[in-house]
Amino acid sequence: MKLLIWTFLLFTNITIAQSNEKFPSESITKKLTELSDKNSIVGFSVAIVNRDSILYAKGFGYSDKEKKTLYTKNTVQPIASISKTLAGVALMKAQEMGKLNLDDDINEYLPFKIINPYFPNSKITIRNLATHSSGLQDSRNYSKTMIVKDFCSLPKKTRKFLSNNWCRKCEDNKDIPMIDFIKNIYSLQGDWYKKKHFLKNPSGTAYKYTNNNTTIAAYIIEQATGEKYNDFIKNNIINPLQMTNSNWVFEESPSDNVSSLYANDISLPEMQDITYPDGSFVTNVVDFGNYLSSMINGYSGNNNILNSDSYEEMMTQQIDGEFESGIFWEVYSKWIGHSGEHAGTSTYAYFDKENLVGYILFGNTTDTKNLQEEELEIIRVLKKYSTE
Repeated sequence: MKLLIWTFLLFTNITIAQSNEKFPSESITKKLTELSDKNSIVGFSVAIVNRDSILYAKGFGYSDKEKKTLYTKNTVQPIASISKTLAGVALMKAQEMGKLNLDDDINEYLPFKIINPYFPNSKITIRNLATHSSGLQDSRNYSKTMIVKDFCSLPKKTRKFLSNNWCRKCEDNKDIPMIDFIKNIYSLQGDWYKKKHFLKNPSGTAYKYTNNNTTIAAYIIEQATGEKYNDFIKNNIINPLQMTNSNWVFEESPSDNVSSLYANDISLPEMQDITYPDGSFVTNVVDFGNYLSSMINGYSGNNNILNSDSYEEMMTQQIDGEFESGIFWEVYSKWIGHSGEHAGTSTYAYFDKENLVGYILFGNTTDTKNLQEEELEIIRVLKKYSTE
């Protein structure tokens, strides 16, 4: 959990600079190069965007430190939980199409029932999933979602690190359909079902960030639209925004410029997640910069891949002000966006609600001692030099 960064987002008084002068690319590059040279992040890329375009994009460090391959603005990597914002857009698009309503009971779409045993008469809606107010919580079994290719042939140090930090008994994880994964945790007939997988709060009354909410929402999109979730994202987000270097980790890479991932100086193997909608989108800051720019444009009242009413609903605090959640977007008093962290992946994408300028930070490193402080230094630079 990125408590330090979230606290900074919530309480910072830094104002995004506004200027009609030429964008200070050289100054930003110089400062970020200095930070890159001294920090523990192997490689990262950044972008600054407004509602019209990408103002600045550049990579620093290495995408592969062993081969000394530079990390550039075109380097692609997984972006972890920022992937959830795509689920928010997809839900709004499906609602626009008349395929679902955010206030539908999730059990209208599932092949089994998900019922909070503490509140069996409390309906769980799609909106509850999208605002993390479903009453569900991730279990220890969530670590079974990570499928590590050829795990047993990895170096002992790598196997030990992954098992201690990310997927427990990684070698025992089996690739199963994502809906079966959900059933095992939350259905009475599930192999891993326990009452403690549910909150002692009725749906819509308590915030609990839960990765599996996104997976359930993605499955509902599939059932409502008749399209696989990854295809729905491709047809309604990737293609319309011409995100030609973006897809999912289980799909063939659209680019040869793919970053390696590192955790505590360990080079990580190829990994996939059963619950891929919650964190396995692969992209670069150019593609995602265009996406974030479109989101800012929509938030400012313009139609593009969604209509303006959908943007307003998606990026407005739901339930009440304590939730700080839109529809799979974090909505704070000043900032809207999301962050993400997974093995070897640490990411941020936020925009200022008043000035309509945002920043992106994609890094290929996790689990180092001073990582959050180092990321915060980078974010301070991006905020300082941001401009329309």
